[in-house]
Amino acid sequence: MPETGPDLRIDRPAETVPQLVVRRVREAILEGTLLPGRRLTERELMELTGVSRTSIREAVRHLQALGLVETSNKRGVRVAVLGSDDVRQVYEVRAALESEAASLFVQRATDAEVLELVKLTRPGKSDDDQLTAIYHFDELLLAGARNALLESTLAPLHARIHALRRLSLSVPGRRERSDQEYRDLVAAITDRAADRAAQLARLHVEAAKEAALTAIAKLEEERASGA
Repeated sequence: MPETGPDLRIDRPAETVPQLVVRRVREAILEGTLLPGRRLTERELMELTGVSRTSIREAVRHLQALGLVETSNKRGVRVAVLGSDDVRQVYEVRAALESEAASLFVQRATDAEVLELVKLTRPGKSDDDQLTAIYHFDELLLAGARNALLESTLAPLHARIHALRRLSLSVPGRRERSDQEYRDLVAAITDRAADRAAQLARLHVEAAKEAALTAIAKLEEERASGA
């Protein structure tokens, strides 16, 4: 009987090292740990993550493609700073695509997926928990729509939107209104009312756009005054 050799097989990780870096940076931006305008050098990213320069460079290229970081006037990159025009364009595209995603979700999602959306919109969450719930809501809505092209188009856009949510939810009264908008949307989805779900998704995005523009305008005013 031949001898059994050593088992040298390597289990492939679910994510590559650069993908892990991208995810960690995205999470830091979402959590507000990395604020818009924050400069990031290769050396700092290497120190923060403990990975190689090659992996950092690949991760930075992907983060730039997602619109989460941009070239800085100084060395390195910075967390993207979106102006009013950028915000308006992002939300205009989001309104068109997300309303379609809501309609497709109604038509194609399983009852279990609908129930999961209901759980994500239950009240009583902290600000951080609410942002996390919204993040998962977006993921589930796209997955349940069962349209790979729509998902690949809208998912990178959501990366930019998540970076804005903490700002937009800081507008007085916006969080409460947003919570209600999500509950109304889920009610339409639960009733399997595709047209109503699409309409409510669009109205939610329009309201979110106005809140984001209000928050951005305040930031631009503060920068201009040197505050």
